[in-house]
Amino acid sequence: MTRFILDDSNFNALPGETVLAALRRHGATVNYSCTKGQCRSCLLQHKAGPIPRQAQRGLEAGLKQAGLVLACQCPARDKLVLASLDQAFYQAAVIVDKQWLTDSVVRLVLKPGTPLHFRAGQCLSLLVPGMFSRTYGIASRENAETLTLHIRRKHNGKLSHWLFHEAKVGEQLQLSQPWGECCYRAEFVEDELIVVAGGTGIGPAAAIVEEAMASGHRGKIYLYHHGRNLEDLYLHRELLRRMLERRELHYQALISSRSEADRIDNNRVILAEPQDIVPARHSLERHHRLFILGEPAMVAAVREMAFLAALPMDRIHVMGFEYRDLRRSPR
Repeated sequence: MTRFILDDSNFNALPGETVLAALRRHGATVNYSCTKGQCRSCLLQHKAGPIPRQAQRGLEAGLKQAGLVLACQCPARDKLVLASLDQAFYQAAVIVDKQWLTDSVVRLVLKPGTPLHFRAGQCLSLLVPGMFSRTYGIASRENAETLTLHIRRKHNGKLSHWLFHEAKVGEQLQLSQPWGECCYRAEFVEDELIVVAGGTGIGPAAAIVEEAMASGHRGKIYLYHHGRNLEDLYLHRELLRRMLERRELHYQALISSRSEADRIDNNRVILAEPQDIVPARHSLERHHRLFILGEPAMVAAVREMAFLAALPMDRIHVMGFEYRDLRRSPR
């Protein structure tokens, strides 16, 4: 049996178990969410012993050099010594504004204690002392003094429930360094951008679009927002106004709920899935660049569509909101 150490406590792992799986089996208090190596909630600090290559898959060079590993991807190894992340990994921030956008979505504006380098479309981990951390997409322009997060209240989600109902302006939080490559870059200036967002992915998606327009983007920009129902289209009026102001921006809202089809009164909201409407309207050739932001099922469907259309993978930029299923019983 394999034995490893976390925070000076010994744990036994069964053959083939990851560090996270072993910790959960032992009933240890451990932070995690998606279990797929994407949300980074389960990051741990390596102290000694072998680091399996897959334990750092997808991490930036700086995080690898700092010895951070993903517990959900790290196979347990004998003599592996790990530690929980200390406060040095995070920096302080304060809530300076809070706005409820729908009955289940809140917009938080945070001001870091020290300048934080970030780009629209990156992610970061938000930690509330005494609670677990969770990962959110950044919905504000590059390197502003404040950063914005759009947070959906998840059923049985302890942190999202606290942020939605209890967090107040002036509340102190902790932020990790941002990461991710679902961002606009200067070399994209001539490309035709297709930005597909689902749910609260519209926050980072709209920020990417604003970044492109502010940078003098010369190609056309197509923005699609998909929701289950009309309430999910919480930036609809704002995005319609931006489209009227900017000739290069084309915006289309999509919903899945057939029960609300009779409430659609114009062609800026249609009953359609993004993986169907995008190929119907775009040829997806080498002058296109596709951004996909939102829930895993939507992201996977649109990415598969783009792959089958032979759009080069380096022209597909993804932010997937992978998270733990918090339902107490399966659907």
